[in-house]
Amino acid sequence: MDNSTSKVLDKSIDDLAVDDRFNNSIIVHSASTAGQAPQNDSTFKKLICKLKGDIYATDDPRQYSSAKKNFIVFIVALGGIYGPLSTLIYVPGILQMARDLDASIEAINATMSAYVALAGLTPLFWSSISDTYGRRPVYIMSITIGIVASILCASSKNIAMLIVFRALQASGASSGQTLGAGSIGDVFDVADRGKAYGVFFIGPLLGPSIGPLIGGILCEFLGWQSTFYFTAIFGGIVLVLVTLFLPETVRKTRPTIEDDNIKGNNSVFRNLSTAFAPMAVMLGDPTILIMTLYGSIIFASLFFLNPTITDTFETLYNYNSWQVGLCYLCLGVGMIFGSVFSGIYSDRIIKDLRDRLGSDNVYPELRLKAVYPSFILIPAGYLIYAWTTEKHVAVYGPLIGLFVYAVGQMFAVNPSSVYYVDSKPGRSASAVSLNNCARSLLGAIVTIFSTSCVRSAGPGVVFTILAAISVVNITFVLLVKVYGRKWRTSFEKRTGTAPVAVANCINNHSSSSALDVEIQRKA
Repeated sequence: MDNSTSKVLDKSIDDLAVDDRFNNSIIVHSASTAGQAPQNDSTFKKLICKLKGDIYATDDPRQYSSAKKNFIVFIVALGGIYGPLSTLIYVPGILQMARDLDASIEAINATMSAYVALAGLTPLFWSSISDTYGRRPVYIMSITIGIVASILCASSKNIAMLIVFRALQASGASSGQTLGAGSIGDVFDVADRGKAYGVFFIGPLLGPSIGPLIGGILCEFLGWQSTFYFTAIFGGIVLVLVTLFLPETVRKTRPTIEDDNIKGNNSVFRNLSTAFAPMAVMLGDPTILIMTLYGSIIFASLFFLNPTITDTFETLYNYNSWQVGLCYLCLGVGMIFGSVFSGIYSDRIIKDLRDRLGSDNVYPELRLKAVYPSFILIPAGYLIYAWTTEKHVAVYGPLIGLFVYAVGQMFAVNPSSVYYVDSKPGRSASAVSLNNCARSLLGAIVTIFSTSCVRSAGPGVVFTILAAISVVNITFVLLVKVYGRKWRTSFEKRTGTAPVAVANCINNHSSSSALDVEIQRKA
C-alpha cells in the first residue's frame, strides 16, 4: 500500500463557500481579474501562469456535464495509479539489480525506502502548492519530474545514483493521489463524491497489484531498466491527457477571511505552514497518536514483507521474474478483496448500531469493531506464510498465506482510516496526513533490513515474530475502542477543537489559527 491510500473527505473551501454560516462571516472575492494572472514578480509564479494559460476554466466546475466530470475522474484516476505503480514495479528484478550494480540487497532495498519516505512527505508540498496556484500546473510539473526521474533511474550506473533518482521519482509520481482527490472535491458536490472517490481510489490498490506482474515480465525479457522506461511512458501518457484535456478545477472566486493578520495569504510558504500546524496539534490527541502508532506498525509490516517475496520465491522455488510477479498479484488481489468487504462490513456495523441504539448514541470509536477480523487474519496469514516457506511446502501454501494476510491488512487499514474522518470532522485531513507521514517514515526504515533479516534468521522465525507483533498491536485498537471517546472529548474541550467549537468559530468570524488552518486546507 502506498502512503497515499487514505481518503480525503474534509469539506473543501468550495463547500464552505455555499454554507450560509460561512457566507455570513467571509468575503468571497475574485483571486484576480477574469482572464488575468495574479500579479507577482517571482519567476516561479510567472512559470505557473504560463502553464495555466486561462487561469480558471469556470466560476463553478461543478456545473460541468456528467460526461466531462467522468472524463476528469478517468484522467486523475490514471494519475493516481502512477505513484503506486512506480513503487513496486521493479521489485521482481531486485536480484538482477544487485548483480548489475554490484550492490548489497540492503542497498537495493534502500531504493524502495527512499521512494516510500518521499512519497509520504512530498504530497503535503504539492497539495499546498495546488491550493495556491491550481491543480493543473502542479500536475504538469510533478508528472514531468516523475518522467525525467524514471529515465534517470533506468540510466543509473551505481546504487547511489539509483537511490537519489528513486527519491526524485517519488517526489513527482506521488502527487497524483493528493491532487486527484482535490480535483474530485473541486468538481463534484458532496452528495455525489462517493462513487467518484470509489473509482479514483482503485488506483492505490490496482497499482501495487499489477505493478510487480508487469515488472516481472519486463525484467525477465528486457531487464530491470525496462521497468523504469515503462513508468516513464505511462507518466507521459498521463501528462498528455492532463495537458490536453484536464481543465483547471480550482474555482475562480475563492473565499477568504477579511482579517489583516492573514492578508497576503497567497503564499506557498504560508500554505505549507498551515499544512503542518494542525498536524502538530493532532499529536496532543491520545486517540490520534495511538491510532497513528497502530497504523504505522501495520504499514511497516507490509513494507517489511514486500521486498522479501522476490528473494523467497526465487531462492526457494527457483522462480524467474515474471513468475515472482504472479506471486505479488496474489497479494494485490487479497488487498482488493479485503478493501471491498471491509468497507461493506464497516458500514453494516454502523447501520446495525444505529438501528439498535439510535443515531445519537453511535460514536466514531464503535466503527473500530470492523477491525476485529484483522486480529485473526493478519497473524494467521503471517504464520501460514512463515512456516510453509520455512518447510518448503508447495507454492500454493505461501500464496494462501499472502492472500489471507492481505485481506486482514485491509480490514485493519480501512476502518481505522475512516475513524479519522468520523472522529475529526473538518480536520480529518490533518489526522490522515500525520498518519501518512509517520507510517511512510517507519516503512522506509524497516524496508532496508527486511531481506537480510529473513536470510539470516529464516522466514519461519522472522514472520512468527511479526505475527506476535501484530497480536500486541491489537492492544492499541482496543485502548481507543474502550477509552477513545473519553480521551477525544477531553482533548477537544481542552483545545477548543470540538466540531461545535469550530462551527461557532466560523459564525463569530474568528481569526484564530484553528480557523485559519481550516479555511486554507482543501480536500
